[in-house]
Amino acid sequence: MLYLLLDAGSDTYALEAARVAEVVPCAALKRAPGTPPSVAGILNYHGTPVPVLDCGELLANLPSPLKFSTRIAICRVDFGGCDRLLGLLAENVTRVQKLSPTDFVGAGAVAASSPAGKVAADGPRLIQLLEPSAAISPDLMESLTREDAA
Repeated sequence: MLYLLLDAGSDTYALEAARVAEVVPCAALKRAPGTPPSVAGILNYHGTPVPVLDCGELLANLPSPLKFSTRIAICRVDFGGCDRLLGLLAENVTRVQKLSPTDFVGAGAVAASSPAGKVAADGPRLIQLLEPSAAISPDLMESLTREDAA
């Protein structure tokens, strides 16, 4: 299976490439007042508002630096049986790697509410599997994408 790799802080994460609709350059985002720091804003993606999470804030408690390799991965996620788009802002969203789902094993020390779970060894580094639907609560997703949202 093919995975899109991205970095948050000093760690590398993997996202199933089949979930990724497109990887786009950093763009101007509309602020989303009252949201947690992990919500970078809302992206106008071909006329559709898409909430964007900052993986640096979400996974490393550090904002993602705006570098040439910082991108937004537009992912398809299932929220309550409804397919929605969610953007993930992260560093080094420029690599893919072939891994088997069986390469990922329990990390043993991951909070139940974390969007990052199992890990796969890649030489000396560990790559952690990222589950985008666990990165944002259904209530927050609904508030960011409802018709009357600011």
